[in-house]
Amino acid sequence: MKADVETRPVSASAAAKARGDVLLSVDNVSLSFGGVRALRDVSFDIRKGEIRAIIGPNGAGKTSMLNVINGFYHPQGGIITFKGKRRHDMRPYLAASQGIARTFQNVALFRGMSTLDNIMTGRTLKMRRGILAQAIYWGASQREEIRHRKAVEHIIDFLEIKHIRKTPVGKLPYGLQKRVELGRALATEPELLLLDEPMAGMNLEEKQDMSRFILTVRDTFDTTIALIEHDMGVVMDLSDRIVVLDYGRKIADGTPGEVQRNQAVIDAYLGIPH
Repeated sequence: MKADVETRPVSASAAAKARGDVLLSVDNVSLSFGGVRALRDVSFDIRKGEIRAIIGPNGAGKTSMLNVINGFYHPQGGIITFKGKRRHDMRPYLAASQGIARTFQNVALFRGMSTLDNIMTGRTLKMRRGILAQAIYWGASQREEIRHRKAVEHIIDFLEIKHIRKTPVGKLPYGLQKRVELGRALATEPELLLLDEPMAGMNLEEKQDMSRFILTVRDTFDTTIALIEHDMGVVMDLSDRIVVLDYGRKIADGTPGEVQRNQAVIDAYLGIPH
């Protein structure tokens, strides 16, 4: 989902060739709120084309880390490097304009607006015409909106939500609201997609659908994904690598198999008997 308004799948060979390069790195990031240390010298990287899970018990600092990556929080220490550019912190407008999109732990949609209009808001950064031109809706402005609407309709088809395209999202069940929020994030054509508990509150069938969409987004559009999720079955099935946080510290980093066998992770989070 890069560059062109009309989404084009990336070939498997091109995707495989691109994977392995570091897209984003977090180096010794620390974040405090008063006397509370949310993150303590955390370092890890996210490679192009992978699904990178961030897990840990409640209060471990997972959402704080996503908020640092997309610029909502500014760390007191450490460096964020995205696409080779080093920053002490990221700014939200830079994150969005440079290809970082996210969904939220609690659904953040415009409840009175339709599915179509909610996803269209994700195209705002791609629009080049001014407010006056858009209000007149003629000529170049009209053609621009038609192109963006076409991209949004493609996303609606991809997520299999055509039947709710005109439905106000406030009337939708929670699982479908989560899917609409994913659609809005995809509408920005992200290189890095941050998913904060995308399956929270879902039943088994909804989780299976969301898992399928996440894998398809990664494999078809070569979108890199950072995932926070408490369902360990989902995490182990989807993830290429996992970083584990506990009380703001990184306690493990590796493949799903390596993390499952790590005694510090077992003691802090997984709860598997020795």
